[in-house]
Amino acid sequence: MVGNLNIEIQNIQNPAFGAFAIWNFVRGYYSFNSSLTPFPVLFIVMPIICREDMVEVLNSTNKPSGLRFFANKFMSTKVLKNDVISQIHLSSSNMKDLTLNSIQIAIYTSLITMDYENALVLPITTTEHRNEPKSIIKLGKSAEKLGFWCSQLTLHEISQILKVRF
Repeated sequence: MVGNLNIEIQNIQNPAFGAFAIWNFVRGYYSFNSSLTPFPVLFIVMPIICREDMVEVLNSTNKPSGLRFFANKFMSTKVLKNDVISQIHLSSSNMKDLTLNSIQIAIYTSLITMDYENALVLPITTTEHRNEPKSIIKLGKSAEKLGFWCSQLTLHEISQILKVRF
């Protein structure tokens, strides 16, 4: 059973899926005023998208509500998982290699590019691909919504809301 769990984890937590999630995050970020994504914020994508409970709350949060409303949902009596948000920082540290490998694949496959001098990321293409499985598309939409929310905030505000340090 442990072997099956490891296979399932590798099916989701792999650099190819990470590249897809990060590209969708950057697309979402870019969709608000054609904003370029600050490199450090990419490290929150995988810890959020790889947690089923966080994705469920993300999907149930309306796009206009924003990141603050999303984070506050974990404090509500309906969800009552107030420790989930505080775990993002540790998870982002634990997933650092996965995130870096994912970024590398996203760059090599021409999904995103970087302005290395200013540490900013932008999508090369914003056109959706139609051949992914529905479950992957749903996670991509979640990453895109997360990117859209983050684009409306400063790095300081994101760090305060999600309890992370950049």
